[in-house]
Amino acid sequence: MTAADAVATPPTAEATNAAERLERVEALWAEERVQHQRQLAELNAEISQLKETINALRDSMELARIGEQERVQKAVAASEDEVRQLKATANALRDQIEMQRIGEQERTQKAVADANAEIVQLKAAVGALRDELELQRVSEQERTQKALQQSTAEIVQLKGSVHALRDQLDQAQQRIKADA
Repeated sequence: MTAADAVATPPTAEATNAAERLERVEALWAEERVQHQRQLAELNAEISQLKETINALRDSMELARIGEQERVQKAVAASEDEVRQLKATANALRDQIEMQRIGEQERTQKAVADANAEIVQLKAAVGALRDELELQRVSEQERTQKALQQSTAEIVQLKGSVHALRDQLDQAQQRIKADA
């Protein structure tokens, strides 16, 4: 097997596992994005509802101004308190969204770093396997050369033995002719 044959082999189980892990990471990212978009839509709907509530309170305050001054002051105080609470809620929600975004970025960076580390390991494994394959190929060539040399030496020895036996046969035939 040559080095070119090793490159053409199908991916190893490690490479397949790395691809599956990468697909799972990408699926998790997509799922988190959808979840964040859904949460953002819910928050926007809640903000719209809160705005509608504020508008309703303002209308109510206008009607209360026509009435008693004390009710107006109580309604204004209640509205201001609610506005502060809404602002605090909005700020808390913004902070929560920012923390989630930061968490998503950190998870993404970690997943990318893990995938890159795994790729480096897989490349090292591929390099090691190529080196091992090359060593086996060289070793096989050396064994083949050695076997060829031994076979050649044995052939030379056998040819020498054949020549010696022919010479002995020729001498024996000449003695028989001479004795006859």
